[in-house]
Amino acid sequence: MSTTCYLICLQKTERQIKRHKYMNKNTLLFITAFFLLFSLNTTSAQSQSIHFFGSYDRSFGNLIASVSSSLGNIEQDEVSKLKNGSVNQFELGAFINSFGLGIIHNTYSTNATTNFENYDIDRDGRLDNGQLNDKLSLKFTGLEVLYKKAVFSSRFDVLWKIAFGIQSYSIDKTTETSENNPPNNTQTLTGSIFTGLIGAGFDYHINKILSVGIETSLLPGKYKKLKDKASDYYTYEDNVSRLSTGLKLTLTL
Repeated sequence: MSTTCYLICLQKTERQIKRHKYMNKNTLLFITAFFLLFSLNTTSAQSQSIHFFGSYDRSFGNLIASVSSSLGNIEQDEVSKLKNGSVNQFELGAFINSFGLGIIHNTYSTNATTNFENYDIDRDGRLDNGQLNDKLSLKFTGLEVLYKKAVFSSRFDVLWKIAFGIQSYSIDKTTETSENNPPNNTQTLTGSIFTGLIGAGFDYHINKILSVGIETSLLPGKYKKLKDKASDYYTYEDNVSRLSTGLKLTLTL
């Protein structure tokens, strides 16, 4: 019994260490961003060309990686439904003339449901009836560098950006069958990677404070070590590289 308690305590300690490391990564990003923005604020005393901005982007996201051909037909249908989702993005930073620095945070969320009949979902030789449910969530937080250039007139800006940061991955998977209701076959996979984002778009300035625009961005997301919350002995892989396009609202001070 003492050995069992020791193993349980050890597993809990390992999970706490992993969560602590992930929190340290995000904390480091925000501290770095704070000092960058503080430096810009100090520079503003010497230059009148600094402008602080905050923006919100609502986009349509598409996971561009192909669905694995090794999956069964039902599983392929389920994964295909996860390829389209909604993206919410927030940015906060400052421009000095044409160059900017900031913090960027975006989320991708989607869910899927697929019903099946007379299908061997467990690969155990028995045909089942039931339903697959998946809920996918991706969260990216990073530091970004921006460049803008006026075109046509002073009201139109073309904008380019590049960002680096941490993206977390979480998916809840549930399988319900006629012999398993309410469901007890659930699985949660989690992980995080260091990745980058590139984007481009344009803004139209309605006035000195408010502007609207369109933006497209690409965010690679290849995970090689996703962990099952119920067991640390197995790792999984997934590619959730994402292309997003949407409308953006920006406030500038």
